[in-house]
Amino acid sequence: MRIGLDVAAFSENRAVDRIILISNDTDCVPAMKYARRAGLQTVTIKLPNGNVASELQYHSDFIRPIIWP
Repeated sequence: MRIGLDVAAFSENRAVDRIILISNDTDCVPAMKYARRAGLQTVTIKLPNGNVASELQYHSDFIRPIIWP
């Protein structure tokens, strides 16, 4: 819940231009939707051997895979 509140606050204040989420928790979807409506770019990080929930993919501007040791 705290992440969602932070995303909403950053969106409202236009404190950032981009939100980068490293999570597969679909509880973040409302916050991602709010950020996109506020004009922020949303990015979801895909960890190796992991999947990104389809709901998060839909509400992200970009999915960025990373290499982890």
